[in-house]
Amino acid sequence: MPFDIDKLFVDCCSKIEQFAQEHSDETFYAFAIDASMLCFNSIEQFAQTLKKYQSRWDYETRPIKSLAEMTEEDWLYNEFALNLAEKYSGLDRSDEKKVLEVINKRRIRERAKGCKYLTEESIHILRENTGDWAYQGFADLDNGNGFNIQFYNEHYYEAMDSEDGHAPNTAYAIAMSSLIERLQHSDVFRVLKLTDDFTISWVEHSY
Repeated sequence: MPFDIDKLFVDCCSKIEQFAQEHSDETFYAFAIDASMLCFNSIEQFAQTLKKYQSRWDYETRPIKSLAEMTEEDWLYNEFALNLAEKYSGLDRSDEKKVLEVINKRRIRERAKGCKYLTEESIHILRENTGDWAYQGFADLDNGNGFNIQFYNEHYYEAMDSEDGHAPNTAYAIAMSSLIERLQHSDVFRVLKLTDDFTISWVEHSY
């Protein structure tokens, strides 16, 4: 049997209940299974993540007065633009004034576009992306409790080889859909504070 749904369900419930004991002061808006990872995010943690991305954009597009201000992260962020200017515009990297001009022109353009993390669409994408959740992988499904990593790998490679990057009919996809349905009809999430629009899902990546 590729996956034991009964074991997986019991294991998920146990791990969710344990997680809830440590996070009783947060309000959660989503639960998801991502590959073998169990994931949660709360409105409190999402607010912090959104603020972090907005602050990072503000920092990465700030005007630079001197190359001495540049951090290693700043140099990495601007390396592509400097390489292009060097290749196509003859930029001399030893000319600090010209280098600053390239860097600041780019930052002016980025600021003119505005911070994407202030738009409704980008905020929604960030909110739903389990890769940015504070509790991505708070626990894992494993072979000893009904999971089957071999069949997950087969799902992954079948999705990779498909035209649209999806594989909805694999043993993994069917098992996760069944497990999510079981969780949706249970009362396991009652141990947490939830938003009215709380969602339960498994992440079907487009590979």
